[in-house]
Amino acid sequence: MKSKKFSYFLACMVWVILILGITACSSNKESSDSTKNSSQYNSTGTKKVSSNSTSNKKKEVENPKDSAKSEVAVAKDSGGVNFLKKELNSDTQVSFSTPWKSSEDRNYSACIEGKGSEALEEGQGKIIVKSGQKMYSFEIENNTEISPKYLEWVDNENMLVIIGASQGTVAKGGDLYMLNVNRDEVALLIKTSSKKQQIMSAQKNGNNINLKVDVYDDDMYNKSHVEDWIINSFNTNLSGKIEVKNSDGKVVYEINE
Repeated sequence: MKSKKFSYFLACMVWVILILGITACSSNKESSDSTKNSSQYNSTGTKKVSSNSTSNKKKEVENPKDSAKSEVAVAKDSGGVNFLKKELNSDTQVSFSTPWKSSEDRNYSACIEGKGSEALEEGQGKIIVKSGQKMYSFEIENNTEISPKYLEWVDNENMLVIIGASQGTVAKGGDLYMLNVNRDEVALLIKTSSKKQQIMSAQKNGNNINLKVDVYDDDMYNKSHVEDWIINSFNTNLSGKIEVKNSDGKVVYEINE
């Protein structure tokens, strides 16, 4: 009889301990969930943003800024020269111009109008570009003292343009620029150290550009000689180091220096 009572008492004790254990676990879980939920909200009841989420959003905001900085870094210096682009009537007659030159894909052709067949006549000329039935003129804005004097295509939309004084018999050439006819963008490539150095022509040769440069030997501009310069590893994005060397292999200019 005593053994039965003891067994019954022991079973009751085990049952009570189990109930107390389950109740304690449930209480701890609710407390943990409550703490977790409360940590997600601030004192005003507004849900908090985790540091990871804030970091990701910050990166998303910063990326466009980084892109903008990159675009600024590759912006091209026009050297103060800007062209005014105008669409002409398809039947516009071009006269007193240099011979037409075609782009690599032959979708464009261009010439210099108003300076004669060699672009050596005095006065300001303008570049005429044809594409199918459309025709455009590119005229230097707000400066009649300079004029395009030579052009040469380097790809399907960029051309090398030599710009120099529009007046004077000793102004045989000038400085070298690049004009994008689609975006109407101008980039100064070579600004010679003095008026005694004048670039007269530019010819593409693979990845290089061969230049003819007239160099005056005296201050009276009576005597001159022609030098052969070369632009090594030229690219229209003007990225990387681009060196200009004379016929002796000496670096005389650096584009993007």
